[in-house]
Amino acid sequence: MKFSLLTIFLFFLTFQSEVFAEPEKCKSLDSSKWTNCIGSIALKGEAYVGSFKDGLPHGKGTYTFSDGATYVGEFFNGKESGKGIFNCWVHGASYIGEFKNGKKHGFGTYNYPNGDIYEGYWENGQKHGQGRYMYLNKNIDEGIFENDKFIKKTK
Repeated sequence: MKFSLLTIFLFFLTFQSEVFAEPEKCKSLDSSKWTNCIGSIALKGEAYVGSFKDGLPHGKGTYTFSDGATYVGEFFNGKESGKGIFNCWVHGASYIGEFKNGKKHGFGTYNYPNGDIYEGYWENGQKHGQGRYMYLNKNIDEGIFENDKFIKKTK
């Protein structure tokens, strides 16, 4: 037991600089070469601040779209993927949940501009699976959704 604890401790000490190190700032002027670093770019009225890999947003970051909408969360190979928060300030919509390839995918909550709220599962940007749609007038559709449409109530 002492040997394994000592081994773990030495391993931790050896690699602590890698584990706890702050990612370095991107240095090259050519953002297409940025990898394993943190930087910011602005292009065509849009901006990204965060981690890069192979010149693409990868890891955690913030993307601001040209209309002012923002996405704060995880990226994978340049696309919103993982957990994140999307806010459209112009329309008043927001989404907190999971993303895959730039679309709502997995569990999340979407607040519509008209006050309606959907809480449930998404697939490829559409309501799909178990969910609950709460209308502003207090009516509720709870059950199974497929391809963005309410299909049937569940007990």
